[in-house]
Amino acid sequence: MVKLILNIVFLILVFSINAQHYFYGDNQRVFQLESSLYQSDSNKHSVIKPYNFKTSRNQSFKDSSFHKGVWIYGSDLNNKKAIFLPVIGANYFISPQESNANLSTSIGAQCELNFNSKISFFSRYVFRRGSLSDFSLDRTHNRSTVQGFGLLSDSTNEFQIHQFDFNLSAILNKYILFSIGKGKNFFGDGYRSLLLSDFAPSYPYIKIESEFWKVKYVNLYSMHVDNYNAQENKKFSSTHTLSWNINKAINLSIFESVVWAAKDSLNQRNFDINYLNPIIFFRPVEYSIGSADNSFLGANLKLRFFKKHIFYGQLLVDEFLLNELRSGNGWWANKYGFQFGYKVFDLFGIKGLGAQIEYNEVRPFTYSHVVSQQNYGHMNHSLAHPYEANFKELLIRMRFQKNNFNAEINYAYQRHGANTFGNYGGDMFFSYTTRLNEYDNFTLQGDLNVANHFCALVSYQLIAKSNTALFSTVVFRTNSHPQINNDLLISFGVKSNLWNTYLDY
Repeated sequence: MVKLILNIVFLILVFSINAQHYFYGDNQRVFQLESSLYQSDSNKHSVIKPYNFKTSRNQSFKDSSFHKGVWIYGSDLNNKKAIFLPVIGANYFISPQESNANLSTSIGAQCELNFNSKISFFSRYVFRRGSLSDFSLDRTHNRSTVQGFGLLSDSTNEFQIHQFDFNLSAILNKYILFSIGKGKNFFGDGYRSLLLSDFAPSYPYIKIESEFWKVKYVNLYSMHVDNYNAQENKKFSSTHTLSWNINKAINLSIFESVVWAAKDSLNQRNFDINYLNPIIFFRPVEYSIGSADNSFLGANLKLRFFKKHIFYGQLLVDEFLLNELRSGNGWWANKYGFQFGYKVFDLFGIKGLGAQIEYNEVRPFTYSHVVSQQNYGHMNHSLAHPYEANFKELLIRMRFQKNNFNAEINYAYQRHGANTFGNYGGDMFFSYTTRLNEYDNFTLQGDLNVANHFCALVSYQLIAKSNTALFSTVVFRTNSHPQINNDLLISFGVKSNLWNTYLDY
């Protein structure tokens, strides 16, 4: 309790400068914003989230047609006054398979102080406490985690998590926005991201966003934690993303990232200054320093038709050899993934009705490395897709939003090759040196697990600044894995969300 009070006092004292540059929230809160952004002809970059509002050319986000319901709370970006809001949550989980209902609670505070347009400080502190339902514990990758927030307290399903997210940002000039903070980032136009998603818990980062002409360039330096072997080891990543609006209908983005352990078998590396260079490709740097760090390349493409129809795709390459790829012999190190998707806004001419269909596929052993300290993970979570590797997934999503009311129907069909009888590449926390085969590796090898997720959600937004809403959710899951139950889960309550929470895997 003393620690809780001290954190809240610190939260109140620290807010001396603020003029919010970023728009935070889960899919429900940003739905109307994205509807405006994707249909706009102005020079915006939808691939990089959270969205920022650092320049006057982004004021079209404050379109008067959205000054109702959810949008009015989030559009007041430079109001020259302090905003202090509570963060609350009481979430009941009921399942016919369980004798008792599970309850998770959260309490905290969120604050902004709009002082000037150059410097922004946003923060949220939340104390989360509760227990996970069997539905949440029965996961394809169960590593004693509270999905998206942290780790379980002990061998039981109980958890107590202190979450402190913040972002301090400064506009250095008309081209550059500099940020330092603790939170999440997302690169992509889809529901999932194979490049960088908001699935894992928050992490410390430094971010530099540069915008000029039709280009946006992001440098992201972040620190992560590896807890896989019951020891806490630090690791770092350095990421570049270049987004280019070729014209009003086409966007092409290039992505690269490298992950390395803070300490290896030779020395204490900590943050490697070789990766500070903001305009490099990592492979030449790796070779020049004799490194075997884990690097990735990727691309994102978005096509827009008739303003309301969006086609998008991603390609992620971990490692491959062209000769081995052409031979089609299933070499284990041909590691890559891809995504195709389509979404539409105002379907059938109905304002606020949207639909989305998305396909994701990732080859075995992708995102993994020799040791877990160099894989693409943080606190036993994936930094990309929750299924990690060796899977195929189809998603169908329908949503309707009007004023403060939101309703969703979602379906996910997933096939995953699990590691029940050895390392078949479905778990990126396994070392790829323990693989069973050099060749004849194919997607969905191993213990095939087939899952269906059906979800219906209804919510009513109370306070959009803190994204606090009343909600009720019904989830039904079927699963072919003998250790994962076919479950019906009913949840309801009130909660404040800064990021998405994923249970559909």
